Amino acid sequence: MYVGIDLAASDEGPTGICRLNDWMECFTVYSDQEIEEKTKGAEVVAVDAPITRDDVSFRGAERALMKEYGPMLPLNTPGMKKLSKRALKLFDDVIETYPRAVEKTVECGQDEEEFKNEHEYDAYLCALTAKAYAQGECEAYGEKGERIVVPER
Repeated sequence: MYVGIDLAASDEGPTGICRLNDWMECFTVYSDQEIEEKTKGAEVVAVDAPITRDDVSFRGAERALMKEYGPMLPLNTPGMKKLSKRALKLFDDVIETYPRAVEKTVECGQDEEEFKNEHEYDAYLCALTAKAYAQGECEAYGEKGERIVVPER
């Protein structure tokens, strides 16, 4: 099972989760406990959140991605810092991805309108990345420790 997560910065906001195998399930959750329950048993988890402690606007990974896919939010804004802090607290072994880039690299097979909300759609794009990563079909941007992974074109 592959899991994608569109993480909210706090448990007050909706987090989208998509579990993908031969089937697909999407959820909107809020608490850390719900996130942990829905990701249990995953082979690969891909998350839309910066996994970093760096206090910079952009790491090399974001700079490389932006050259190819367009603008991203700076990491040193209060909201992004909060998101990064939650991601670091929740996850040890995940890959970082960026759904807007994923949209441009894969044939999604689903339309955004088929999902309950944008968070579940972005989680679906993250789950596609997790699956592609497990199959060795991804490109990595940045150096180890700051890698953002996107499926190959």
